[in-house]
Amino acid sequence: MIRPLAAALVLAFAATPALSQDAPPPAATPAHVPNPADVETLDGIMAALYDVISGPAGPRDWDRFRGLFLPGAIMGGSGPVRDGVARLRLGTTDDYARNSGAYFMENPFFEREVGRKVQQWGPLTQVLSAYETLEVEGGPVVQSGVNSVTLFNDGKRWWISSITWAGSAEDRPMPTDW
Repeated sequence: MIRPLAAALVLAFAATPALSQDAPPPAATPAHVPNPADVETLDGIMAALYDVISGPAGPRDWDRFRGLFLPGAIMGGSGPVRDGVARLRLGTTDDYARNSGAYFMENPFFEREVGRKVQQWGPLTQVLSAYETLEVEGGPVVQSGVNSVTLFNDGKRWWISSITWAGSAEDRPMPTDW
């Protein structure tokens, strides 16, 4: 009696992985519900990304910001090259909100896209987005660089899965053909 029961249990557990391979993956669920206009199109999500971090000194809408990203998305900025070695500091969207939020509370920050190169394959999109940073809306440019934004379209909306960025430098001028 125990042997047939043990055999049935072994077969049940052995078959579970094979059966679960046909199950669809769980849908990504944002930590915060996005504004539909922010995530319906590639242009919409890119505009929302720049808009949500830009503004006069004061708070940002971090719920809107988080709603643009896949859960687990990473962000990272490349620091200055020292001794011929570039550095990249990675973190989560929550890390970015925490670290940048304090700066934004005290300082105006406006970032705008000034050029873009896009590569798409199936649901995957890579955007190299040239940007300019200003301290006063419409004022002089204080920094420029390139955001490398990786996006995923699940057929219902756009998601940002990662962003890395690097500022321009004397040895790394901004592209002029974008």
